[in-house]
Amino acid sequence: MTFLHDAEYRTESWQRRHSPEAIAQLGVWRWNGIQDNAARILDIICGKRVIDFGGADGPLGFGSIVVDEKADHKTLDDIDGPIDVIFTSHTLEHLNNPAHWICETRSKLNKGGYLIVHVPSWTCQRWHKDAYVNPKQKNGHKHTLSLLPAAGDEVTKGVLDWFRGWAIELAEYVGDDSILVIARKP
Repeated sequence: MTFLHDAEYRTESWQRRHSPEAIAQLGVWRWNGIQDNAARILDIICGKRVIDFGGADGPLGFGSIVVDEKADHKTLDDIDGPIDVIFTSHTLEHLNNPAHWICETRSKLNKGGYLIVHVPSWTCQRWHKDAYVNPKQKNGHKHTLSLLPAAGDEVTKGVLDWFRGWAIELAEYVGDDSILVIARKP
């Protein structure tokens, strides 16, 4: 596999990128998987109306509207008007039903709109279901995630199963033991 296991081993690079200073200055761009795909993500979001779901602690920036329990907008229902892009990073694993959330986002997006999802991968033990608890929010991971479910694996959820009916433009394991999916509403 080509991604880094620095989240698992908390390398010096990981520690530096997850320091309070880096989070405040870099937001979501501190993740290797996001940095490695920055040109593609920027091409999608530039000049568009973008929602950053769950981004209060590490926002996407670039004029995106943050939807988070700690932001002015608490849910996607708080947003009026057309939405071109919904971005979320390391948030869906905390939801009870991420597949349902993805279904709901589809109805909020313009035709041809994008959903960009960045979630932790099963490849990092500390990000497995019930193994990680966010110290600030006291809420843990409710899902262990992979791109596709393994046969007979009742624990790991296949992220691509959530995107039925979407046009998948990118779906891969990326740096920081994460998964990145870029999907377009047909």
